[in-house]
Order: sequence, then C-alpha cells, then structure tokens
Amino acid sequence: MSQLTELAEALVERLSGRRPPHVVGIAGPVAVGKSTIAEELANALVDRGRRVRIVATDCFLLTNEVLAERGLTFLKGFPESFDLNAIVRFVEDVKARVTRIEIPVYSHALYDVMPDEKIVIEGPDLVILEGVVTLQPPVVRLLDAAIYVDAEEGFVRRWFVERFLRLTELAKGDPTSFYASFADMGEARVRELADATWDSINGVNLRQHIGPSRRNATFVVTKAEDHKMVGFSTQ
Repeated sequence: MSQLTELAEALVERLSGRRPPHVVGIAGPVAVGKSTIAEELANALVDRGRRVRIVATDCFLLTNEVLAERGLTFLKGFPESFDLNAIVRFVEDVKARVTRIEIPVYSHALYDVMPDEKIVIEGPDLVILEGVVTLQPPVVRLLDAAIYVDAEEGFVRRWFVERFLRLTELAKGDPTSFYASFADMGEARVRELADATWDSINGVNLRQHIGPSRRNATFVVTKAEDHKMVGFSTQ
C-alpha cells in the first residue's frame, strides 16, 4: 500500500461519522507540492465514491491593485493579502449545501485574480481546500480534517527557484505572463531574483505564518528531496 493510499484511508476513517459535505484543508510552504498532493488525494477519494472538488485559496487573494493600494504588494501570500472572510463564507456555503457557489479565478501566469471570471462549485460532498492560509485562523476551525505538507526549507527553497525559472522560460512565448518581464534577464539573474524573493517574502512567510500552522494539522505529510512523499503522521 502506498503512502498516499494510507493517507486516503486514514482520512476516510477521520471523516466517517461526520455529516457531509466535508472540507479538508491542505497547507504547507510555497512550492512544496500542495496542489499535487491535493490532486492525488482527490483521485484516491473519487475511487472511494466521493464527489470531490479542489479549490485553491489563491482564488481568494486580493487583486494586485488592491494589494498595491494597501501597501501589501511585497506581502503577497501573507494572511493579510487574502480575503479571509470570503474563504470562511465559501466553506460555510459548502457545509450549508448551497447548490451553486461562485468564486474568483486566480491565474499564476498573470499573477493576479481575474475578476471577470468565476469558478462554479456545484454539489460536491467533499472539497479539498489547498493553500498557504488553509490551516490558519479563522479558516482552520471550519475544517473536518487538516493536512500539512512538510519538507526541509532548503528543499522547498530549491523547488521554488526551479519553478520560478520554469515559469520564466514558459513566459518567453507569452507576453501576457507576469514572468515575461524576466524572460530576457538570463538564467543567473532570474535565479538571483528568485532567491531574493524567497529570502524577503516566501521564507519569511513560512517561518512567521505557514510553519506555525503545522500544529493545527490532523495529518502531517513529509516529502523528501526528490519531491516524493515518504510518510505521514497523525497529530
């Protein structure tokens, strides 16, 4: 039995006896692979008969315009850069069985919320809510189960830099991408920029906010240097 299968079984046991719809949170550092774990776990739960939707808390980020107005541009990803009340309303609507829920769309390529587009959520019996603020108040108190994806900071930093380089390379063919402005800098300069971003923003957020939310997890997933899940524990 794989580690992911064991986690799915443990989660099913955790949710048994609780009235659906259920909301399961997945948190962890930027670039740790939360969305991958969410997708793999969703597939395992679908195989067990659940109707699952994955929702990223990035959809509830304040727009870049609002962040700039509030002086929060360089705190993007910190709790104050999200509309936490909107996340709470979303979870409450899911649990209240609201038949049609509309939420904003976030584009990683544009690095911003797309206010004229919406995602429609209809009738899931389980929502996986993944993102850096998922296990922080006031959201965590509403969850039926909470998963923290953990790895050594050195590993996560390298994964973030690699992702930044990859998105910058892809932006060479997409002038609308946020990363297009970095595309002609050269790999060494882009790597320096990614390192600086980690040091000044993502690493700080990890140590001040994301990491401490680990204590709120039901399960802690551990990942190795090769990005593979090597185990999980129950808290």
